[in-house]
Amino acid sequence: MKIDLTYLPVEDRMCLALENQVGWLITRSLLLKLVRAWLEKLQSVDLPQVGFSLGERDISQEHALSLEFDGPTTSQKKAEPEVKARLLQEVTLTVDSVGAKLVMRGEGVETSLTLTRKESHLVLEMLANKARAVNWLAEVQWPSWLGSMNE
Repeated sequence: MKIDLTYLPVEDRMCLALENQVGWLITRSLLLKLVRAWLEKLQSVDLPQVGFSLGERDISQEHALSLEFDGPTTSQKKAEPEVKARLLQEVTLTVDSVGAKLVMRGEGVETSLTLTRKESHLVLEMLANKARAVNWLAEVQWPSWLGSMNE
């Protein structure tokens, strides 16, 4: 799965492009709310049962392990010209023990994105890194482990 996240300075928005599907323009407010809600849901949903105790849960360790082999990547390129970017107006987020599902809606279009738990961490890190890089985090408090990878 290829996800590209690009900052559009003229509009002060992010453009999230999903493999030649619809591109989504994300406002600062919506991105910050989405990341906060996603973090809360990830922390509140238990990991899947594996038949033995995993010990005390540490979400920062889970996040670091998810990023260990293939961290998120973004580019500075513009969205593909054939991909029409639409303003993201609503996101429904469902998180369970094995993954997350995002349903993104705007301008009469809907796109679903299903991620494993590991992919959830990769996408969260991508969003956080980009938000940090463009100084969107002045008014929010996120955990220090989120968005700490260098792009």
